[in-house]
Amino acid sequence: MTENPDADGSIRRFAGDLAGAALAGAYDDVADALDVLVQAGSARIAAGVVAELVARCASTVQARHPAGEESLFTVVVEDAQARPVEVDRLPPGPLAALRALLATLGRDDASRDIHLELATRGRPEDVVGVAIHLLVWLVELSNPAAAGLPALSCFAR
Repeated sequence: MTENPDADGSIRRFAGDLAGAALAGAYDDVADALDVLVQAGSARIAAGVVAELVARCASTVQARHPAGEESLFTVVVEDAQARPVEVDRLPPGPLAALRALLATLGRDDASRDIHLELATRGRPEDVVGVAIHLLVWLVELSNPAAAGLPALSCFAR
């Protein structure tokens, strides 16, 4: 799991292992993999991993709630007291990742690509924060006990 994702050219497998560790609750493995991602020092690799995690989140939503071509997806953002807040109050990286997820669900590849680029800008620790959000969302979306789609957690600094 801690192999450099660029060494074998398999960003998809690395992201799959990362997602699998998160879903299994193997948080030490997740932390090790995120450290490897940072040490790789490649914006291209980080962007590929984030893109794969967005795709996995979208696939999970689509599996639970199949939608037609004309279906629209939206989000409601709430604070810790369940009060509505503006979506733009989310941190920039997670906000861009959330918008990339919505664009993926809406089959808007151009918008998805723009938001993926925005989500992976910044310092390596910012990109790790985006990856952590996506992993948490994947775990939350994968919870079969949730009746419908669950609330997605977002952590501000």
